[in-house]
Amino acid sequence: MADEKRTPSPMDRVWDFFISVKLAIVTLIVLASTSILGTIVEQNQPPEKYHQIYEDWAFAIMDRINLFDMYHSTWFLLMLVLFTVNLTCCTIDRFPKMLKVVRNPRTKLDGSLEKSLSLSDRWKKKGTLSEWAGKYAEALSATFAKPKVTEEGGEVHLYAETGVASRFGVYVTHLSIIIIFIGAIAGNVAGFKGYVNITEGESITRVPVRGGIQIQDLGFTVRCNAFSLETYPSGQPKAYKSDLSIIEGGREVVRKTIVVNDPLQYKGIWFYQSSYGQAGGATAQVTVARKDGTPGSTLSLSANEPVPIDGYGIVRGVDYQQNFQGKGPALQVVVEKPGQPAASFWLVQGRPDLDRERGDSLVFSFRGLSSKMFTGLQVAKDPGVNIVWLGCALMVIGLIMAFFLSHQRVWIRLAKGTDGRVEVVLAGSASRNRLAFEKRFEKLQTGVKATGQ
Repeated sequence: MADEKRTPSPMDRVWDFFISVKLAIVTLIVLASTSILGTIVEQNQPPEKYHQIYEDWAFAIMDRINLFDMYHSTWFLLMLVLFTVNLTCCTIDRFPKMLKVVRNPRTKLDGSLEKSLSLSDRWKKKGTLSEWAGKYAEALSATFAKPKVTEEGGEVHLYAETGVASRFGVYVTHLSIIIIFIGAIAGNVAGFKGYVNITEGESITRVPVRGGIQIQDLGFTVRCNAFSLETYPSGQPKAYKSDLSIIEGGREVVRKTIVVNDPLQYKGIWFYQSSYGQAGGATAQVTVARKDGTPGSTLSLSANEPVPIDGYGIVRGVDYQQNFQGKGPALQVVVEKPGQPAASFWLVQGRPDLDRERGDSLVFSFRGLSSKMFTGLQVAKDPGVNIVWLGCALMVIGLIMAFFLSHQRVWIRLAKGTDGRVEVVLAGSASRNRLAFEKRFEKLQTGVKATGQ
């Protein structure tokens, strides 16, 4: 009675599921589709911005499925894990078969193998099997590769091969993809990316991440010592940079001036120069001197904010013009003295002694506007980035092995013919780029046939 077909166990079904090519295709399609969607939908923005773009019902649905932070969502992470497991299982399932083929090649050119090969040739030679086996072995070693010699049933078989590594190119590529996805998963789970503005002279210890929904504690302090901006004559920004310090344990441990594409890195966290802006309104710098020329203090006047001067009164900066009556930048000042009506006058930056004409006890000079700037930093931590780079390097190696190398094999069979001469059969095959191998085989064929002549 014939053996009954074994019913697959639950573990067999699980294994068959994870080695399925269909699963790999479906997973890839889903990952590609969602990645396109994640590109279209801007990620990690404040909720207010999304409310301006989408209707309330659409926002609710997209927020529920984490479409605004898709790459950190649980379902996207599970898709990455599923594809990684699928590809790992496929590799584990198929690799031993390929390894067996490579380790145990068909070294004997029998009739069935000969018929399957398109490149072959036959001729006869006078002499003995051992004599010609030695000569052809030397010829193959010199022009192709050192052959393996096998004697069986009155026949001598020579087998030589090159480019065996090409058989493993696909598995190196598989491994590289697995490593890249492991790096992506590590960055997804343990990494973060956020944006923060730091005003000159101020510090931060935490960074808003994922659209400001969460706060990431850095574990140290970042201080913006200064910000500088260079502009073209047109006023367009030419270059901007930030002088940053890392403070830990009450002392400065790192200091660096960063520019675009030259970030500061500390403890695996990267600080990139992203943007800049003016922190609050500008202040007017006004120097005060006595009528006799004795210098006094310097006032910082914010828009319409009163600044008292002891024994004199209150000073306000109420207006500013870039080109006052063609004389250049100027500031309108209002002085309020006790028991006197308010006096209003203009201070021209290019004429510091103009205020002496008022005949007051104090002389004011406008030195220009100053304002604090803030630096906008992108703060990112990705512990998987080096793993991804390793995977990319392996992928290049795997692709070179798979597409630019070829497993080429050559057989020679020597047998004693009925006429007493040695019958020689030469055959060869290549795993890819067969046209190039045909040319190589023709040269090999010519050289081997000429051996001993």
